[in-house]
Amino acid sequence: MRNNNLSYVKEVMIKAIKEAGFQVDLADLKLERTKQLAHGHFATNVAMMIAGLASVASAKEGKAKQNPRAVAEAILKKLDPKLFTKMEVAGPGFINVWIEQNFYSKVAVSIVESIDKMVQEVLPVGFAKGTMVIDYSHPNIAKPMGVHHLLSTILGDSIKKTYRKVGWTVVADNFIGDMGTQFGKLIHAIKKWGNMAEIEKDPIPNLLKLYVQFHFEADKDVELDDEARAEYKKFEDGDSESRRMWEKIVEWSKLEIQPIYDRLGVEFDQMNGESFYEDKMRPILDEGRKSGVIVDGKDGAWIVPSDNPDEPPAVMRKADGATLYVTRDLARIKYWEKMWKPDLMVNVVDVAQEFHFKKLFEVAEKMKMTKAKNVHVPFGRMQFKDGSMSTRKGNIIMLSQLLDEAEVRARKLIEDKNVELDEAGKAELSRVMGIGSVKYSVLHQNRTSNITFDWDKMLSFEGNSAPYLMYTLARAKSIFRKAALKPDECADFDLVLSDDKETKLMLDLMAYPESLERAARDFKPSHLANYLYELAQDFNAFYNDLPILQAERELRDSRLLLTSATVKVMEEVFGLLGLEVPEKM
Repeated sequence: MRNNNLSYVKEVMIKAIKEAGFQVDLADLKLERTKQLAHGHFATNVAMMIAGLASVASAKEGKAKQNPRAVAEAILKKLDPKLFTKMEVAGPGFINVWIEQNFYSKVAVSIVESIDKMVQEVLPVGFAKGTMVIDYSHPNIAKPMGVHHLLSTILGDSIKKTYRKVGWTVVADNFIGDMGTQFGKLIHAIKKWGNMAEIEKDPIPNLLKLYVQFHFEADKDVELDDEARAEYKKFEDGDSESRRMWEKIVEWSKLEIQPIYDRLGVEFDQMNGESFYEDKMRPILDEGRKSGVIVDGKDGAWIVPSDNPDEPPAVMRKADGATLYVTRDLARIKYWEKMWKPDLMVNVVDVAQEFHFKKLFEVAEKMKMTKAKNVHVPFGRMQFKDGSMSTRKGNIIMLSQLLDEAEVRARKLIEDKNVELDEAGKAELSRVMGIGSVKYSVLHQNRTSNITFDWDKMLSFEGNSAPYLMYTLARAKSIFRKAALKPDECADFDLVLSDDKETKLMLDLMAYPESLERAARDFKPSHLANYLYELAQDFNAFYNDLPILQAERELRDSRLLLTSATVKVMEEVFGLLGLEVPEKM
């Protein structure tokens, strides 16, 4: 274990605990930052934990209880005084410690030299191993991407990047919706009211109009739904006309979708739609029937009964023989297992599908399809604070329109702030800031709640917003242009913490691996986003109050090293959140 990270501090404490006659596992040692530097840099309640466990054992033997403060004092006597400048017992038995300056200097240098290496050395043993397959975005063919696709797309892409950063092998899949009864409705609408020559001129809007028309007419004619189901059954049975029409629809749709992903900077390793699994469903049904997991249900449907009598069964095949989402999802799980044998299978899908995934995972377990852990990462709905771009019946909020609006508003902000850039520079900054603001507005909020889209907050140079973070990073990078230095060239400097603002910033930088780990374990990019915001706030306090380039030589070099480490960490987190870094603002 190298002596330039927080894991080393924990190892030193474990050694002292053992020498004091106690036993604690490394995973159980909680070392927290103090809220005020006057109370130390870090604190631990390990003495109270030890005393509590010992007291339970003593009570059974009829002995006196352990005193937490006495335990803490015993540990303190064994702590390495070369690492800690000050140690104290506080309150009922907390151990507060102040770490010596040379240690922090090594941490800062390790960040500048190789932030990836620093992260890997701090992460728990075993965490940075494994293979994950993750599905996110999954737009529906024949419809424009709406704002509701934004959440899955942005959250999933950040989770993918985070797991890759902590050392996992990650396969990103986009399970496109290109099958299902909606295609029966659409194909029926095209045959009944459509004109292929007209549709080809502007495919997706015209297909959407026909789809909306079908639902409008179906409200008046209940037989239309039966006709659509029959149309889809013909498609599943291989009707040549339906197949040709469907292939054309898929081709048009993919041409419409890709530019959105390009704007968002989102990439996938696989884009296997539901149709990819069409020939892989029958073997699963046969396997389930043979094993007795899939049984006969009502009116000839095939089902997997629930273990809970209060829950409905999972329907695997309809009475007419048509498949369902769960059938195709099972085929996907089996394919993932065959191709990658992952340790983790992740589905980033909104909370409305929670019950679907519960049933899916139950069936997959009963059929012994994979040893991987199946995870549904749910998120809330998107809502607009000011009601702008609200949905009307028959109309969806197109994602492309939202991104256009964001760039327009970003340009206005740039003009209002009189940013000194040429026309090309302003256009590029409008793109970076506009798209970044949309993405950050999703990522910094807790995904388990409804996500509120607030134009004023997301496009502001103040508060927890992308422009504020971008300005902070651009400001930090500008220091090196003025100094005619590159951040990497500061690795030979020594750190001198002369002010609490410097110490607080250094403690923030040390917290990066922990925030990264939490974001991965909880599948919550918001942990990283809020860490980034705190880091930016503390850097700005440091920058505004303490001279850097004008400081005397020792402090100048120290503050350049601290700024360099800040730039490295901010750039890393920007990348994990899918944000681009503007050079100038």
